[in-house]
Amino acid sequence: MSSEVVVTKRISQLNQESRNFLITGVIIAKSEPKFFESTPGKRSGSEYSTGRGVLTVTIRDSDRDTINCTVWGSQVMIESYDGLFHIGDVVNVTNPKVLPSSQDKSEQFNPRSSSPFSLSIGEGGDSGIRLYEGTALDQFRKLVTVAPVLSSDTYPLADIASGGHSISGQNVNVLVVVRAIRPSKQIVIAKTGKLKNLREVIVMDASHGGMSMKFWNSEYVQRIDKWIPMTTVLLIMDVRIEYNQYHKSVCLGMSGKTIITEDPAVEEADQLLLHVMKAPLSESDFAQSLSAAGTVDPMNITTVMTVQQILDRAEGDLKGEEDQFTALCYAVVSRFDLDGCSKIISRKCLTCKSLLRMTDPKCPREECSPNPYNIHKYFDIPVDITDHTGTLNNCRLVSQAAENTLDCNIESFLKMGDVQKGKLKWRFLLERCALKLVIKRKSPIRFQSVYSIVECTIAKPQEVEFKIKVY
Repeated sequence: MSSEVVVTKRISQLNQESRNFLITGVIIAKSEPKFFESTPGKRSGSEYSTGRGVLTVTIRDSDRDTINCTVWGSQVMIESYDGLFHIGDVVNVTNPKVLPSSQDKSEQFNPRSSSPFSLSIGEGGDSGIRLYEGTALDQFRKLVTVAPVLSSDTYPLADIASGGHSISGQNVNVLVVVRAIRPSKQIVIAKTGKLKNLREVIVMDASHGGMSMKFWNSEYVQRIDKWIPMTTVLLIMDVRIEYNQYHKSVCLGMSGKTIITEDPAVEEADQLLLHVMKAPLSESDFAQSLSAAGTVDPMNITTVMTVQQILDRAEGDLKGEEDQFTALCYAVVSRFDLDGCSKIISRKCLTCKSLLRMTDPKCPREECSPNPYNIHKYFDIPVDITDHTGTLNNCRLVSQAAENTLDCNIESFLKMGDVQKGKLKWRFLLERCALKLVIKRKSPIRFQSVYSIVECTIAKPQEVEFKIKVY
């Protein structure tokens, strides 16, 4: 043990000649530990080899200063460090070796830091990492919400999605809110045969309804349980863009360079939360948003498709990278249950956007208690359409598009008797109609495609004969 005095330093004070010092900071990122076999040595005349490992943590000690600290040691030591230290912990890094980042080959795989140096700790000697227990604990903990990049340096998810497979492998910064969290899965890694936990999180921003992000890093697999959908905001630096061949869409993934700041202390985070309160989340919400006035002008929907062509483009061999498309389909309305048992009217709370049962007099959520009767009723009619190529099940005729089709509003419809509802139904049921649809393809956030009818009129025989397609 060295008898020299250990001096407390800040990251900004370091230079290549720094010795016998201690740095205190909060861990803002932590890598997955890596293990490898060391070069065989000799003990009592026989050769032996031991497992070695490496682990990197990124430390912040002020609003501006960050540095990477890489720990090298035996497998036992690295596993111990991995279990002891986590993101958000305040630690003392004692007597590390200071290296210029340009000479540290591991830095190309580590997060970007503000310091031109990196720290290295080996096994043995008087260097190491320990939990900090001083009086400035809360002060350091607050630094974990400091954004590593400016909000203006982030990319909208819509721009990333439009890039498709051509930008796969690139790193970008994003500011997103957690939309949904998928259950944990255990995957067998083919190379090692070991089980790894996988978590999938759907994130969204003001430009895009949702993009999948996969997490293999065990630190985040556990942290995800603390995230709250529609509440937790993430500022992610150097997230990796990946292309999902199955969904034919862009998704996100972590690399060794990624830093995730939870609920960052930036104004844009609050603005994003205000936006998501108004965003469509359920299938019914999507159908409503697609049929809303000004979203898609029915006059511009002129591409004639058969049912089979719509299915092929939405889910089959003709599936492309676009998130949605439109179609004009001449088909017979084969289900239109206005006077039966089907649910054709929905209710939702305008405050929290939650769907409510017809029997609920008010929204039961606590956050809506100041105004629990702020409830909106709207048409949400399931429709099947059939032509000579097949049937498109469970299309949605909602809100204003439904009122235009039926030529009545919710209040007028609810006052009708069964005979009037029956007459209204038979105006369209088993009739060939000109149906203008907006189709949202299924994706990591939608397990089914959404077929929204934005206009439905009785088709003229001459029009059908002229425009209907064979396939």
